[in-house]
Amino acid sequence: MAAQILDLQNAKTLTITPAEDHDLIEIHGAGGLMELRIKLTPDGPILQMESVRLSLKSSENVDVSCKNFEVRASDGVDIHTDGGMQLSGQADVRVNANGDVIVTGEKIFLN
Repeated sequence: MAAQILDLQNAKTLTITPAEDHDLIEIHGAGGLMELRIKLTPDGPILQMESVRLSLKSSENVDVSCKNFEVRASDGVDIHTDGGMQLSGQADVRVNANGDVIVTGEKIFLN
């Protein structure tokens, strides 16, 4: 079966491509750059996005459950909460830095 292409606003296109072992849904921006791809496989959907910015907002929880979780940032990472924070692991927990490691708190407990 051939791909179906639908022209969207702002020079974007929606393409649906059926295949034998999966279906592919893609949104391409102006110039043909892929912005969103959903690959529907027998094991479940695979989502891929390429964007200038990704923003998530929830009035309740955002839960992520997976085998491995990796975040790479070229400029920095900032984690902030108005409540408590907990970092734990069943194996070693390591902090590596090429610069200083600064721990600030009212009390700091080490073993």
